[in-house]
Amino acid sequence: MTRKIGSLSLVLLSFLFLVILYSVFTLQRIDGELREVAEIDVPLAETMADIETLQLKQHLVLEQLELAQLGVEAAPLEVFRAHRSALLQALNKAEKVLDNALRRHQLRLDIGQHRDVLRKIDALKQSCETFEQAIVNVLALPVRKEADWQALEPHANRLDQHMEAMLAALDNLTLEAARYTEKHEREFMLVNAVLGISALGIGLYLTLYIIDVLRRRIGRLQGDLDSLQLSLASGEPITVSPATGVRYVDELGTLEQDLRAMIASLSQRFADRRAVEKSLLELATQDKLTGAGNRHKWEEQLQLELSLAARGGHFSLIMIDVDHFKRINDRHGHDVGDRVLKRMAARLRERLRSSDQLFRLGGEEFAILLRQLELTTALTLADELRALLGSDPDSALPPFSVSMGVTEYRPGDDATLLVKRADAALYAAKSQGRDCVQSA
Repeated sequence: MTRKIGSLSLVLLSFLFLVILYSVFTLQRIDGELREVAEIDVPLAETMADIETLQLKQHLVLEQLELAQLGVEAAPLEVFRAHRSALLQALNKAEKVLDNALRRHQLRLDIGQHRDVLRKIDALKQSCETFEQAIVNVLALPVRKEADWQALEPHANRLDQHMEAMLAALDNLTLEAARYTEKHEREFMLVNAVLGISALGIGLYLTLYIIDVLRRRIGRLQGDLDSLQLSLASGEPITVSPATGVRYVDELGTLEQDLRAMIASLSQRFADRRAVEKSLLELATQDKLTGAGNRHKWEEQLQLELSLAARGGHFSLIMIDVDHFKRINDRHGHDVGDRVLKRMAARLRERLRSSDQLFRLGGEEFAILLRQLELTTALTLADELRALLGSDPDSALPPFSVSMGVTEYRPGDDATLLVKRADAALYAAKSQGRDCVQSA
């Protein structure tokens, strides 16, 4: 039993182990992908913060250019170049991150968005160079007019637009990275949920399976024990239903087989005892040769019928004697004589009712108790029996005839009086030439 449960547990735990391996592999893949996304997302987020700061500073630079137009600011070019250097440093950092991702084929996000960001970075760099060159050209003029300074405004607006477009592209890319991360977080939760549900399901299945197996098999053992207890209480043989289904080779299976073997042995002993009791009863109550009741059974049954008749019942009695039976033994041998007696008893039983009882009183003398039968009917039946025995079709036996004496119960009769009257009727039949029926 332990091995079977252990084997089932091993199978289920193996399945759980495979689920765990798959989950670990999936989690490692998710972790690797998130790391790759983080290698892009985190630097770009930092760069985006730097560029947003530089965008604010760019507005200050443009204000300084306006002051330079009024003659308040003396060095607008140096200020712009410092701003441009910081901006290029941030843009180069972003380009490096994106170029490395493209070169190593580690992109988990939309490659089109990466390339769009790179294009906007290039456009922003070119716009910075163009704006710087425009400032240089204005500052190189010997006389700067207001129109010259106003010509820088389109360049400044274009630079600001490129900055906004590049920041928007970076923002879309970081949002995509956030969505990708959220998606994998959901996958991670799903894997954990599947793993937990699998473990719970396997545990429940194993528990319910063990409970069901133990309940069914212990129930079968309990049924066999109940049958054994009932048999011991009643003394009757036990009917054990044959084992069906799978035969279990374990502790409970061995116990069940041993119990069934013990029940079968006990049942066989009960059956043997009943057979012995039946044989003893037959020996005590039946004539061994003919199967008819013996003299002991005759005396017992006659007293019972007399008791029933004394309380209002009725019966008749036929005494039978085989004619010239000694002559049959002398001419054909005792074995043929025995066969004649057996054949006669068998023929009589074929015609008698189930309530009628046939007895062999000794030698060739027989008696029949006819319950609830009047004398006239008993005489008719006796004559039929006589004719039946006289016309036996068995050619292997010598022909024989019988004489019969018939009487019925009369109030006040006892066993001696009743039998004496029947014997007198039988003697009268023999005196009148045998092979006839007489009543008394």
